[in-house]
This record gives sequence, structure tokens and C-alpha cells, in this order.
Amino acid sequence: MHPITVPYAKAQAELAARIREAAARCVRPVAAIDGMAASGKTTLAHALAREIPGCAVVSMDDFFLPPGRRAERERLLANADIERFDAEVLLPLSQGREAVYRPFVCHPEPAFAPPVRIPAQASCVIVEGAYCLHPALFGRYALRALCLISPEEQKRRIAARNGEAMLSRFVSEWIPLENRHIEARNLIARCDLLIREGPAV
Repeated sequence: MHPITVPYAKAQAELAARIREAAARCVRPVAAIDGMAASGKTTLAHALAREIPGCAVVSMDDFFLPPGRRAERERLLANADIERFDAEVLLPLSQGREAVYRPFVCHPEPAFAPPVRIPAQASCVIVEGAYCLHPALFGRYALRALCLISPEEQKRRIAARNGEAMLSRFVSEWIPLENRHIEARNLIARCDLLIREGPAV
């Protein structure tokens, strides 16, 4: 089965319809929105949460690998704590339980923020961010979407959002790892929905 490709402008309507269809088949479906940096994943996830009553959003940024564990990036082919995310979010949700996790924050100093709770009564959960379609997690979702963007537009948006200094780090460090994750796992062919070109910053 090949994924359906939709432009970003139509992605919210398409995903909302599919999430509602999944909710008719199972309790509290979990949808994943993976993709390239600055491709509109977070914007789309929160727009869906505003549209769908009782919908919760979890960001993979909250599971960023702490500095002391950065050596694990090559083993995981991810810059996220995949095991912690699965244990604290996806596993309890799949068992009908409340999910509780502490977001990792980098600034002003690396630390874990106060707990966030995803109630068992949530109508659906949207996980957004790079690496949420890691092989260890892939089978836990009712719906899998992948956001794509041209390299030129990606750099323009990152520079506008994060500044030129951070752009150089994205280009040298984070973008190559995210691209390898997408390519090595053949996500373009394996996801349910391909979303092209996000909104302007």
C-alpha cells in the first residue's frame, strides 16, 4: 500500500478525518507526525488538537537526549530517548492507562521539567516530531504521517525561526541525522500520509 500525498494546506482536514475514522474503530487512537525540521509538524499537530475535542499532543522535543547520552545517537539513529518515550507515553496509553512524563529542557540548563499528564480519557493523542516513527515505535500508531520540505525552504525557515548561528548547527548536526532516519527506515514509502511543504514562518 502506497502513502497518499497531500499538500500542507489540506493536511489538517485529511488527518482530522482519518483520526476520527480511527476513533470509530479503537479507543484513543495515537497518530504520529514525523518529518524534516521546519516542515510544519508542530503547527499541524496543535491545529488538529484545537479542532478535535479532547485531543492531546506530545512533542518528541520533550524526549531530546540529555548531553551525557549523546553518544547513543548513532546506535539509535535518533536524537531522542526512544526507550523512555515508549515506556512513559506509548506503552501506558496502549494499556488504557494515563501517561506521565517529564519533558527534558536544554535551557537555561539541561533539566527535567515538572510532569505532564496525558489522561486515559483523551479522545486521541498526536505525537509530533522527528524520530516518532522510529522502528521501535512504528507499530504502536493508528496513523503515520511524514512532513517533507525542500532543503532551500527548510534552511530559510530555520534561519528565520532560530537565527543564522543555530542554522549552522542544524545543517551540520541535526538535519543530516534526521534525513538518515527518514531514508534508512524508508519512511516515505511506509507512512500512511506524505505531507509536502509546510506553512511560511
